[in-house]
Amino acid sequence: MRITVSVGGTFHAFRLAEQLDRRGLLCRLVATHRPLRGERISPGRIVANPLPEVLMRGPRMLGLPWRAGDHLKAVAFDRWASRHVGGCDLLVAFASFSLLSLRAARCAGARTVLERGSTHIETQCALLAEEYRRWGLEAPPVDRRLVERQLREYDEADYVCVPSRFALRTFLERGFPRDRLLHVPFGVDLRRFSPGPSPGRPFRVVAAGVSVRKGTPDLLEAVARMKVPDVELWLAGAVPRDLAPVLRRAPVPFRLLGALSHAELAEVYRHASVFALPSVEEGLALVLLEAMASGLPVVATPNTGAEDVIADGREGLLVPARDPASLSRALLALYEDEDRRRAMGQAAARAAAAWTWDAYGDRAVRAYGEILHGRSRGAGDEDADRRAPVPGRAVR
Repeated sequence: MRITVSVGGTFHAFRLAEQLDRRGLLCRLVATHRPLRGERISPGRIVANPLPEVLMRGPRMLGLPWRAGDHLKAVAFDRWASRHVGGCDLLVAFASFSLLSLRAARCAGARTVLERGSTHIETQCALLAEEYRRWGLEAPPVDRRLVERQLREYDEADYVCVPSRFALRTFLERGFPRDRLLHVPFGVDLRRFSPGPSPGRPFRVVAAGVSVRKGTPDLLEAVARMKVPDVELWLAGAVPRDLAPVLRRAPVPFRLLGALSHAELAEVYRHASVFALPSVEEGLALVLLEAMASGLPVVATPNTGAEDVIADGREGLLVPARDPASLSRALLALYEDEDRRRAMGQAAARAAAAWTWDAYGDRAVRAYGEILHGRSRGAGDEDADRRAPVPGRAVR
């Protein structure tokens, strides 16, 4: 089994390539750069071209619509990458960057998997547009060329791989065939994230990612509703321009940490009481697993992919998206019951130990083996069996 991974950017592709290389299965990693985060991949297996990244930045430097660069990057990378995907049994290519590459691999006799790290592109656009309207904000423009490009990729790939049952459901709701979907949840680096001393007061709520998509406005309102002393809200991440008006009129004080490295974020987690992620749309947020590995109970929406990695009431609490009242009640419950908060944090750390990148590699390789051996059931279903089954399809 020889597998090529093709990606314009980073995402989790380098983790996947590392896992495949360790197992002697990586044919080639086709990318815009070489590893940046310490992934161990044989240099001779990497084919890199930085030009598409330059093309992406060009329109921004010239003051053109910033999404124009994304389309340029996708098209330029795909044209170049399509010349480097031959010679494998299976191509794993990332959404938006792979239309020509999928065709080239198929012509060379390879099977194809399209990696979509989030929800169905049409669902993503709809959820985000609705959320911006909800807060009276101007939504970033959507480049329909990229949307249409992904939709064609969905049609042309043999399989589409998603990281969570939430993301999988959005494809089913759009009429995508279940037997062409793979469900392979991500992993976490336990060397970087580990529990620290469990703090008492102040009760420190930490969120990683500051945006409308991440539910930051709901989190601000939820903390304001708690109306108890000794609560701090720390927000890690760069602030997008469209969220600035929300932060200016925030109903509660908060500490803005800015963009953090993995090492800096791990240190923040070690001084936190709880991790909150009330996103309206994600695939499977890596920060969830990182916070769990740091011994933090998680309060999150199902829209983050959290239902794949926590059981409600054991490693954390699940709350509906767009519901600051429920989010506030969940945070308040952990504020008022220190023993429960500590027990959930310990359970979260234990659970995270099973979601390593090595375990992710096992899931991915199992899925690819089933594809190449003619079986339709994808990896990750075994993990889903431990939770509720996907509506409309018997898991077993």
